[in-house]
Amino acid sequence: MTREDFPSGYVVVSAEIPDTLEVLTSDLVFDAASRNHARSQSIGDDWFDRRLSAAMLVPLAAVSGAWNYLLNPEHPEFRRIVVTRPVAFEFDPRLFA
Repeated sequence: MTREDFPSGYVVVSAEIPDTLEVLTSDLVFDAASRNHARSQSIGDDWFDRRLSAAMLVPLAAVSGAWNYLLNPEHPEFRRIVVTRPVAFEFDPRLFA
């Protein structure tokens, strides 16, 4: 694989969530073997559509034991979250060696 084959167009942003903002924690336990996408999508859709919180902590499917935040721009408290400007993301070439 050459450098030209690396994925491109990715960016990184960070968000500062105030301590006083409610962050829900998903009760979803991701089983990587089952790949239960329909259930996780249903939970996310319900959370988003009902505007249950501006942020929700969810388990990562790709990294066992790691978590990520989903942000809901439709929630009235979303404006309290400070999101940085996107910065180009460069993959470490050692990943593709």
